[in-house]
Amino acid sequence: MKKAILTIGNTLRGDDGVTAYLGSLIEKEDSLDWQIFYGEDTPESQFHKIREYAPDLIIVADAMTGMKIGSVEVMDLSDDRDYMYSTHNLPAPILISYLKGFCKRVLFLGLTVDIENVLDVNEEVSDEAKQTAKSAFEKVKEIDSIFDDNN
Repeated sequence: MKKAILTIGNTLRGDDGVTAYLGSLIEKEDSLDWQIFYGEDTPESQFHKIREYAPDLIIVADAMTGMKIGSVEVMDLSDDRDYMYSTHNLPAPILISYLKGFCKRVLFLGLTVDIENVLDVNEEVSDEAKQTAKSAFEKVKEIDSIFDDNN
């Protein structure tokens, strides 16, 4: 099974770069076979690469607000058209709709960060957000084992 992760986030806006940090954690883990696509502020810039890779499963990872800071939420968006709240203006239904056109399964992985830590120009991800990324990394490992068991 081909698996991919599309990270979304501005690495110049502090904790908004939490998913890029997550991507680097996954790349360092030899036991995981995930292709990471760093979408930054313009995830659509990675669509042609994702389409070419043609994953069976893709996780769209993004920093979000509005839930308990530090929480990590996994949502199956393969058949969902509801709006997801993130720290970006790209409407999630458009992104998800496009990905569903060539990916069998689409999951959303939301990493809740403190909105105060994404407002200013800052290249550093806070220790709190790094811990959230580590929790998300554990979720990715769980997802990896679930989908490996089904094949």
